[in-house]
Amino acid sequence: MSEKNKILFIAPYKKMADMVVEVAKQFNIDVKVETALMEEAVKLAKKAEKYGVEIIISRGATSAAIKKECSLPIVEIYENNLEILRAIQEALKYGKNLALIWYNEIPYKEDFLYTLLQVDVRFYKYETRDEIENLVNMAIKEKADVIIGGAYTVHFAEKLGKKGVIIGCDRESILWTLRQAQSIVNIKKEEEIKRKRIETIIQNVHDGIIAVDQKGVITTFNPMAEAIMKLKASDVIGKHAKDVIPNTKLYEVFEGEDQFDQLQDVGSAIISTNRVKMKIKDEIVGAVATFQDVTKIQQLEQKIRQKLYSKGHVAHYKFDDIVGKSPALMSAKNIAKKFAQTDETILILGESGTGKEMFAQSIHNESLRRNCPFVAVNCAELSESLFESELFGYEEGAFTGAKRGGKEGLFLLAHEGTIFLDEISELPLPLQTAILRVIQEKTIRPVGSDKMIPVDVRIIAASNKNLKKMVEEGRFRQDLFYRLNVLTIRIPSLKERKSDIPELIKSISMEYNHNLHFTDETLDMLINYDWPGNVRELLNIMKRLMVLYGNSTIKRENLLDAMPEVFGFYNDNQANSSLALEGTLAEIIRNSIEKALKITKGNQSQAAKMLGVSRTFLWRKLRQM
Repeated sequence: MSEKNKILFIAPYKKMADMVVEVAKQFNIDVKVETALMEEAVKLAKKAEKYGVEIIISRGATSAAIKKECSLPIVEIYENNLEILRAIQEALKYGKNLALIWYNEIPYKEDFLYTLLQVDVRFYKYETRDEIENLVNMAIKEKADVIIGGAYTVHFAEKLGKKGVIIGCDRESILWTLRQAQSIVNIKKEEEIKRKRIETIIQNVHDGIIAVDQKGVITTFNPMAEAIMKLKASDVIGKHAKDVIPNTKLYEVFEGEDQFDQLQDVGSAIISTNRVKMKIKDEIVGAVATFQDVTKIQQLEQKIRQKLYSKGHVAHYKFDDIVGKSPALMSAKNIAKKFAQTDETILILGESGTGKEMFAQSIHNESLRRNCPFVAVNCAELSESLFESELFGYEEGAFTGAKRGGKEGLFLLAHEGTIFLDEISELPLPLQTAILRVIQEKTIRPVGSDKMIPVDVRIIAASNKNLKKMVEEGRFRQDLFYRLNVLTIRIPSLKERKSDIPELIKSISMEYNHNLHFTDETLDMLINYDWPGNVRELLNIMKRLMVLYGNSTIKRENLLDAMPEVFGFYNDNQANSSLALEGTLAEIIRNSIEKALKITKGNQSQAAKMLGVSRTFLWRKLRQM
């Protein structure tokens, strides 16, 4: 018997077996067909179990005998009641007194058959083989001319010298029965797949899983539960949870609500657990606990963080790291926090040095993607020739010098996290098209590949340029601008939040472990300066002062000496050269430059020397005037 046969059809006689073979072949049904009765049929059924047969088809006394001795499910051959009438008609050829011995209730009454066929038929119903033999003997004593019934009934009657007629089976009945059996095999296969899938999940998940029945007896105890609880499944399955699990609270859900994110000491570990009821309709049939070792969770999180840090794809800053309480800054932070809760594209606008990347990192760390990569890309630093290979990766052999095995692009590295596209205004138009495609389709195509790869990435872009003006000038794609300009945050410049300067100075000093102090005069000088380089420029000045003066108090002369390109207008030599020092710092700078150029008759080199600044500084200031 082949191991591929899942259905065994045990026919009681050869004519039926031949018909089954024909029908199965015609309708492409995989079935093994045997001819046997009673004890021989039972032997075949037992043997079939060893070869992977899942269902047996038989009928009558043979079917009943198989059920007693074999655990496989039995499908009874479908009865077409017309076959009984055909058998009666056939029996009339041999006599008028007929006995019909059958294992089911006869669908016709005796008086109906007499009226229909003018024949006297006595019905006899049996349940076991012994009853068949007794009923055959009884029918013979009651002067039956012909015995009608199944194969064994007829076989026994003919042994006693009495004519017998078998109740047959037509092709339609056989086909219906085969399809019923095939349907059961398919359902069993689907159930086995489901069971195996669930078993595989339970055995391989990182969570411990314990299930109990409605009495609290353990039915499931997976390998992770063994590892966390320091118990063997073989020692606990079949026992009450209270008897084997320290401090178990699984039984509580039977009488109360399901429980989630509960901390529990189980002796061998502290676990974080969920406990839920199992229900079929409204009946509670058990409960399940899933749990993890809290220490292992912490270790795994640490491992993930270390891996991300090693790749450099981590957001370090949070909103608390952005120093300042000015209304302009607080408004920007509040807007950014709200935007962080969405997955929409964000556009951050602000002058150079205002902290756009700090905001981007803070948004990432405030979002649901906080545990995934944060990849920062400076669009101005990527050459057009390498842009697509860096952002989208490439296949092996995509171009000369391509890395063996190919390379993942930055978008793939940022999968499920955030990609920060800084200075996006610097992208050439063809590359803007590539970014637009990613935003629209959420897929990338590595260089040299014909496959599109889906990516789940939150995009944050930043610019210090007026993108709308660039769109009007034809230097930035309008469709990309509107794709980026979904949620916009404008970061205030330092001159718009000068009240934050004292706090920024204190924060920078603490960060670098210095204790710089400023006189009221020098602090006013710093506050009154316009800071074209914003916070980055303030940071640079603070670093220089810390190097030059350590933890000293910064006086006017210290600031003038350390920052001649900024505060050189205050030095005494310039004061004696009739350069006016009245008004705001910006006005002083402008007036001083104008007077110096007038004195030197427009000679920028001499004017810079007179002012005590570099030519580059003077040239930059002239452009700003």
